[in-house]
Amino acid sequence: MRRAAPWVLGLLLAGCAVAPVVEEGAWETRRAHLLALDDWAAQGRLSVTLPDESVQGRFQWRQRQDWLEARFRGPLGVGGVFIYGPPEHLTAIGRDGETLLLTDPERDLRTLLGHPLPVQSMRRWLLGLADPAYPHAWRFDDDGLPVHLDQRAWQVEYHGWREYDGQLMPRRIDMNGEDVAIRIVLDQWRADPDRT
Repeated sequence: MRRAAPWVLGLLLAGCAVAPVVEEGAWETRRAHLLALDDWAAQGRLSVTLPDESVQGRFQWRQRQDWLEARFRGPLGVGGVFIYGPPEHLTAIGRDGETLLLTDPERDLRTLLGHPLPVQSMRRWLLGLADPAYPHAWRFDDDGLPVHLDQRAWQVEYHGWREYDGQLMPRRIDMNGEDVAIRIVLDQWRADPDRT
């Protein structure tokens, strides 16, 4: 039994190592697949920290080609905003039922919410991708997984990766911008959510 103990302990410790290793070329294959993916859905928790307040809630995100539906709710379902439409013509329905056509989505959302929300690039950031419409810089860990993205004056940090519906997805995303920190914890992700 004593001779087996180190071997058993080694197996147990190896089983605790949950950080996935990305083989050479696998990340580019994943990127190409996800950029071509037209239909997916995600949901989870988010928190927004501003200089003078912090709010928490839940989010649901549904992407259909160039059509977005995103719902952000406060604690216990109170308040929130629903955003829908194509990226260049988004519409928001605020917590009081007011409907607002977002002519400049991120500027208008800052006015509506009181803080910035990078909704146009979040489509990619939630997948662990850079927005191909803007310059960016990545930092990867020793296993080849991204840990930091600089893009559009935002610093996007990725913490932990796990498999959802056959795809490696970030477990937690911290988006830090000017005077705001947004944390997203991904609870569910699915490609082609209408399939049976």
